[in-house]
Amino acid sequence: MHLLSQTALRHPWRVILLFLVLSAAFGAGLRGLELDNSPESLVPPDLPAKLLLDQARETFGGGDMELAALEGEVWTPEALEQLRAATDAVAAIEGVQRVTSLANAKRMEEDDGFLLVEDLLPETLGEADIAGIRAYVEGHPLYAGRLVSGDGRYAAVIVEVDPAADMKRLNHEIGAALAAAWNGPVHLAGTPALSGYILDTMARDIPRQLLLAILIIALVFFVNFRSQRGVLLPLLTVLVALVWALGLGGWLGFKLGMISSILPVVVLAVGSSFTLHVLNRFYHELAAGASRREAVLLATRETGLGVLVSALAAGAGLAALFSSSIPQIKSFGLLAAFGVLAAFLASSLLVPSILVLLKNPRRIMDPERPDAISRAMRRLGGWLLGARKGVLVAAVVFLGAMLYFIPRIQAETSFLSYFPKTAAPREATELVDRVFGGSDNVILIVDGDLKDPELLGAIYRFEQKVAAYPEVGSAASIADVIRELHKALTGAYGLPDSREGVAQEILLYQMSGDPEDLAQFMDEAATTAQVTVQVRSLPSGAMQDLVDRIQADAEAIIGPHANAVDTTGSSVLMLETMRLILHDQYVSLALAFFLVALFNALLLRSWIVGLVSIVPLVLTVSGQFGLMGLFGIPLDTATALIGAIAIGVGDYSVHIIVRYLEELRKGRSADDAARESVYVSGRAVFFTALAIGGGFMALLFSGFAPIQTFAKLMGFTVGATALFALTALPAALLVFVRKDRKHEVVQDA
Repeated sequence: MHLLSQTALRHPWRVILLFLVLSAAFGAGLRGLELDNSPESLVPPDLPAKLLLDQARETFGGGDMELAALEGEVWTPEALEQLRAATDAVAAIEGVQRVTSLANAKRMEEDDGFLLVEDLLPETLGEADIAGIRAYVEGHPLYAGRLVSGDGRYAAVIVEVDPAADMKRLNHEIGAALAAAWNGPVHLAGTPALSGYILDTMARDIPRQLLLAILIIALVFFVNFRSQRGVLLPLLTVLVALVWALGLGGWLGFKLGMISSILPVVVLAVGSSFTLHVLNRFYHELAAGASRREAVLLATRETGLGVLVSALAAGAGLAALFSSSIPQIKSFGLLAAFGVLAAFLASSLLVPSILVLLKNPRRIMDPERPDAISRAMRRLGGWLLGARKGVLVAAVVFLGAMLYFIPRIQAETSFLSYFPKTAAPREATELVDRVFGGSDNVILIVDGDLKDPELLGAIYRFEQKVAAYPEVGSAASIADVIRELHKALTGAYGLPDSREGVAQEILLYQMSGDPEDLAQFMDEAATTAQVTVQVRSLPSGAMQDLVDRIQADAEAIIGPHANAVDTTGSSVLMLETMRLILHDQYVSLALAFFLVALFNALLLRSWIVGLVSIVPLVLTVSGQFGLMGLFGIPLDTATALIGAIAIGVGDYSVHIIVRYLEELRKGRSADDAARESVYVSGRAVFFTALAIGGGFMALLFSGFAPIQTFAKLMGFTVGATALFALTALPAALLVFVRKDRKHEVVQDA
């Protein structure tokens, strides 16, 4: 820290120029920053279920699915013509791979020993055609309940899109095309609809949250310093940190998602606290009569160690998220940690350089002046001397109570739970679930001889079994197509009784119809089939139970007749993600605690001090997760960040330790050192907590439910860490760190 302070004093213009150049370089990377708002962006690319889904898409075509429910009386010539126009318009959109509706459905009939495969809807529609079309559809297992609702009030348009396409553009263009053609309400559910909503929400949320956080933090700093520079310099610090962090993401080619929308607020809230401590000491030294250069030197030297330890702890806590298997969380952890370290450099180099060049303020207010907060801190410090053991006992009781509730936490990765109940995609998804039986899917990949009637029969029996579950809307496979073929040729539903019979019927269809119609159910060699089970959007626990039952049924019914049966699909991917989140949570927390304790021990030159320093963090993090278990708050992709971020933002308690050790070094008793550390550093801790907590409160206005929950938990986190830093930490210092030369701190380390 001595080197940094001397650099700022001797070469302020060089430091400022260096920061301008680096900020311009990182800022250029902002142009390369991309957003990835698809649900699958949460899934590791090497996840077995993800690899299987990618293989299935390559084999059978298709991609991410959007399901549109067109509301209105379907069984009229006008409505069916509108449906035909809507289907054609959507099929012409760039990025759309396949569109399925009544308008392009096929009808199979036998004609003197030949199979006729014709369009379900004739070129011209009259009232006389409707009854026959309706009767055919209602008797068709692949059409009834999937392409039109049972009451005839909703028509489905199933759109499969390229997963690499711009989902926001696709969603808007699909919605516009349907609305232009269909004379009635249009309800859009599925990945493009959710992705488009996410991007629109992020575009609205990020500027609003950032502005609100800036206003709150600026107000806190103004109350503390009562000067313009006391407000502008911390904001300059975090502006530099944001440009560096987001610019680095652009240069590295990172794609940011919904979770990344909190990145600016995290960097803003955490980074601003470093400058607060530097300015606190600077103004205090000026008020005590020091020259401007002396004040800068003392501010960076005396607070430098605390700021360094706090920055390293914050960076370590956030960087621990890089160990996550979830791509969005991994990129968030790296960029947030880099932003925090950039804020540290700016507060330790850029801010002192600017302070050296500026004139002294006309009015100098001592931040350590006696006021209501300082008097409260003095009383608190005096009370702790007699209550140290009671405080530690209370902390242990609190820790035990919170640990009791932690096992009750449930993970939740249902993408629908991310949105408010009134969000259009959520309302549309619930409508599709109700009308068509489901907007999600579980996919089985069956390897075997698909010309074997025994295997086809097993697949059909499996479909009948799972379709009876209340959470399942329907199931579709090559077995249904062949049963329809058989009915068209023989007049009765069933399957041929030999391989030759199956092969002959498949050949007849390929000769009479479009071979691509079969390609979505089986491969060309007839050795791999795709069975799609349409399911409702369910909470993760209920979905896991359903998937387990589907897998068990597949193994029991299809397994004996197939070479292999594997499960994938969007629902399975989210469940696999849930398991990774639970596993990663333990790893990232353990790593973060270890790194914080290690850095504190090395920089404060004592393992005992290093362990004592994490007491507030242990209590806070256990409190977070205990409250989640107590109140049924799920662990999702947003709240999975809470522990590591708590460790990152909560280590401002190190300033209590540094001041305590500084007072011991001056020869004071442990009691006097504890009292003085709470009195002097307590005020800074209070305003730091106020600034950080206020910044996080801006996230309460997010359009995503998990981020709103995250904001509430962070409010508890910041307040609890400050409380424990001012009570449990001094009590632990008084018990475990008495006056001892081994704990001497060299401030210029």
